[in-house]
Amino acid sequence: MKKESIDEIKKQIAIERLRQTPSTVRISFGTSGVDFMNRDEMIEQVEKDTDIGKKIIKIQLEYLKSFKESIVKAD
Repeated sequence: MKKESIDEIKKQIAIERLRQTPSTVRISFGTSGVDFMNRDEMIEQVEKDTDIGKKIIKIQLEYLKSFKESIVKAD
């Protein structure tokens, strides 16, 4: 696969995971200059490939990786 298609897949995974989040959830990303973002604002950041959007993708993928590793250790 080309790098672009892998990045697009990662973006779609993050967006789908965010869509599963309740719309009332609000998250702060510290020094980003944004106080709190709701689910739809986070999805917008991911879609626009902003720095915050890239952080959100990284967080989502790290969570999935740690979840996978915890299942493997439990077996």
